Amino acid sequence: MSVFNQSRKNVIRLIFVAMFLIIIVRLFSLQVVSSKYKIMADDQGIFRKVVYPDRGLVFDRKKKAILQNTTIYDLMVTPNKLKGVDTTGICNILNLTREQFNKKVVEVIIKNGRTRPSIFEPLLNEDKMAMLNESMYKFAPGFYLQERSVRAYPFDAAAN
Repeated sequence: MSVFNQSRKNVIRLIFVAMFLIIIVRLFSLQVVSSKYKIMADDQGIFRKVVYPDRGLVFDRKKKAILQNTTIYDLMVTPNKLKGVDTTGICNILNLTREQFNKKVVEVIIKNGRTRPSIFEPLLNEDKMAMLNESMYKFAPGFYLQERSVRAYPFDAAAN
């Protein structure tokens, strides 16, 4: 009886060692040999975003601001990531028809390709920006808001 149990124990050990080796070899091939999953992981983990710098204020000799910085928002789109995005919701917020939305997406694809983020709606007013920001989770993989600083001139006069 003990000889039978010894051989059974050896067979079970051999099965576990073989399963462990199969898992190790498969993990090695997925992580080291195959670059497909590395590229997919980089796409999920690395997000390249342009950060626009703040520009300085310009004062006249009486310490009045000749120009100021104003923060504006652009709605950016990455056409490659539009699958599963609530397009009717974004059309309602931006007051677009479905045809206008599709036309803008096609223009963005022609201009910059499918994988590069592009401006979908520039210079959003505060109301649209607030509505978009509130429901951005519905549009998250394909759309995001880009903050940037532009110059605003409080006076209508120009330098001579």
